Amino acid sequence: MARPRARLDLAVLADAFAADGLHGISAAELAQRLGVAKPTLYVHGTSKESLFLLAVEAEVERVVDRLHGAERAAAGRTARDRATAAVRALLDHAAARPAGARLLHRTAHHESSAVADDVRAAVRRVPDRMAETLRRDLSADGLDPALAPFLARALHAGAHALAEVRPGERRPARAVLAATLAEIVPLPQAPGPEDWPTA
Repeated sequence: MARPRARLDLAVLADAFAADGLHGISAAELAQRLGVAKPTLYVHGTSKESLFLLAVEAEVERVVDRLHGAERAAAGRTARDRATAAVRALLDHAAARPAGARLLHRTAHHESSAVADDVRAAVRRVPDRMAETLRRDLSADGLDPALAPFLARALHAGAHALAEVRPGERRPARAVLAATLAEIVPLPQAPGPEDWPTA
């Protein structure tokens, strides 16, 4: 009877790569961190590079799942409110998975591997998802949807910066930080006197 394949804990895999990236850990160290035999690694990927891509994609999925939950929770609200919820989701991810956030924002970025382009594409899924949502939300608010990709990139980068806490700093509540950052998203225009109904 065949033995079942060992499953890789993708969160542990992401954490293992987070500190020093693809080139900062050996396959033997990866296997040790995951608690599997080295050959087991290659059942799940053909190389250390493919395992790195797998770790990045899994972490991106965690973030996209959080963004989806934020979208559902803020349904029917203004683009700014929904952007606040998205930023809060990013900050919550960074608080819950600091190594995963480090992987996506620092150590995933490299040029010297066969998977570098695929890694970049995976990481871009987060701001691209935010832009897609913002495009729809801005339109619903009567605002210019062409702002969406720019705002999404700014919100994504800003959330990353706000998630970083330096020694000795007291960070305000994530909800406050999210609302402050999301103020770059315009509010719907209030109707002017020319739009008021006549008596």
